[in-house]
Amino acid sequence: MSLKNIGSWGLLVMVMLGALMVVLSGCGIVASTTPYGSASIVSEPPGAKIVNLKDGDAIGTTPLQYTWETEDGKAEYIQLILTTPGYEDEVTSFWINPRYDSKEEAEKNPQAIKVNMKTAK
Repeated sequence: MSLKNIGSWGLLVMVMLGALMVVLSGCGIVASTTPYGSASIVSEPPGAKIVNLKDGDAIGTTPLQYTWETEDGKAEYIQLILTTPGYEDEVTSFWINPRYDSKEEAEKNPQAIKVNMKTAK
C-alpha cells in the first residue's frame, strides 16, 4: 500500500469512528426535564387535612390537586393520612407515575384518589 492509500484509509477510519462516537454518545443522554405526576385527592366528607407520611408535611385539605416532582423519573409510592374531626384517620397509598415532562401537563391529567372516611366511634 502506498502512503497515499494509507492516508485515505486513515481518513475513512477516523470518519467512521467519529460517527460511531456520535451514535454511542446519544445512548447516554439524560433528559434535562424533571418528570412530574399529579393526583386529584378527594374525600367524603370534604375538608380533610392531608399529611404526607414520608416526611410528615401537611400538603393541604381535600379536595386537593397535588403534583409530585421526581429527580430520577421513577414511579414513587405515596402514603398519605387524612384527618378530620368526627371521623377516623384514614391512610391511603398509591403509586404516582411521573410520566409528564411539565407540571402543567401533569396537572391536566391527574390520577384520581377518592377516600371515604368512616365516622368515629
